Amino acid sequence: MKITVYNAKGSAGKTPIATNIVLDREYGIGTNEAFHVFDSFIPDNRLLAIDLTEPFPEIPDDTDIVFDLAGTISSQSHSITSAIRQSDLVIVPIFNEVKALHSGIGTLREINKVEGFAGQVLVVATKLKKNKKEHFGRDEWDRSADCRNVADAVHNAGFDYPVVPLKFSTAFDAIFEREMSIAQLCAADPLAAHSFREVINQFDVIYTHIDGIAHAQQKRSKRA
Repeated sequence: MKITVYNAKGSAGKTPIATNIVLDREYGIGTNEAFHVFDSFIPDNRLLAIDLTEPFPEIPDDTDIVFDLAGTISSQSHSITSAIRQSDLVIVPIFNEVKALHSGIGTLREINKVEGFAGQVLVVATKLKKNKKEHFGRDEWDRSADCRNVADAVHNAGFDYPVVPLKFSTAFDAIFEREMSIAQLCAADPLAAHSFREVINQFDVIYTHIDGIAHAQQKRSKRA
């Protein structure tokens, strides 16, 4: 499985999402960030770091990797287009803020223009917070105003991509402080297991989506 996590806007939640997947699934990670954080806890044989203008090599189909990408798509950003082109899934984190919504929709349009991309797109509504007037269950963050605004922006722009929720949480800082995935943190600390339960459940939705794509690929391979 080859996954790209990308949004042209910074601070959308790309790196925490990518890192959590990598740590949970023991995938490799590819980055075009000049000052990335992965050296201290990702083994060298699972880390591929290149320059923004340098294309990623073609990754074998039997290799699992997440591309965590920075920058904007241009004629010189070969790292971004080469990653997207070979990805089975592109995850686009978008949060509910005017400039972030605008950038997120622009990112979706640019992804559609990448020649050769035949994978799927999943939008993750990030940094979700509940306001004082909202009342919904612990696992109903798709009903939050933040998530609905992101979903409306995506669908009103003409995209029928699924949109899944991911709430704001200190769990994302803890990933890098402890160099563990959120699930690993919860397994090691009962208090974290209680505090981060909603985020764990939301990542399970993302993993269900990933596993569905992988299962479909396996079925196609068997037919071939």
